[in-house]
Amino acid sequence: MPQITKIKAQKNKKRVNLYLDNQYAFGLDADNFLKAGLKVGQKLSQKEVDELIFKNQFQKMLDRTLRLISRRPRSEKEIRDYLKKKKATSKLSQKLIKKLKKLGQLDDQTFAFWWVEQRTAFRPRGKFGLIMELRQKGIDQEMIDKAIEPINELPLAEKTAKRKAKILKNLPKEKVYQKLSAFLARRGFSWETIKKVVAKELSKC
Repeated sequence: MPQITKIKAQKNKKRVNLYLDNQYAFGLDADNFLKAGLKVGQKLSQKEVDELIFKNQFQKMLDRTLRLISRRPRSEKEIRDYLKKKKATSKLSQKLIKKLKKLGQLDDQTFAFWWVEQRTAFRPRGKFGLIMELRQKGIDQEMIDKAIEPINELPLAEKTAKRKAKILKNLPKEKVYQKLSAFLARRGFSWETIKKVVAKELSKC
């Protein structure tokens, strides 16, 4: 069985390097190091080594994932895609997802409400547009329905169209109609809403 021959603190003091049989083996975060009660001269079975390596990988990936989420909330699909990109194993990914949910850092329904609020405040979308975006984020339909249910498209479309109409004001009415309608359609507003809003803007020309 391999024997711990050296334990060396890393520069940040939050991690240590472990040497087995006089060779560097792996790093370990301070918490897991203390919990394991490791010391020089201690012998470890291969199972114990594998478990420590897994705990090290888990903590490192958890820290990275939490930093990612701190920049903005993420859906479960986004996190799974991130972990896949980082080549995390299935076992590691599953444990990380479970931990993030336990910490309250991963909740698709909360994410869906947040996404809709952000879009409404800073870059309005119609319900269809929001449905498409949230589906791409991996949110299921029931959660999407709850998130978009309170939305009143008309004032959002009016606000969006007003800004766009200022840019188009010198064009002929026919061009304004075409471009404004296409613009609102790309933002995911319903045709019924688009007709009302465009008619209102054209009446000002």
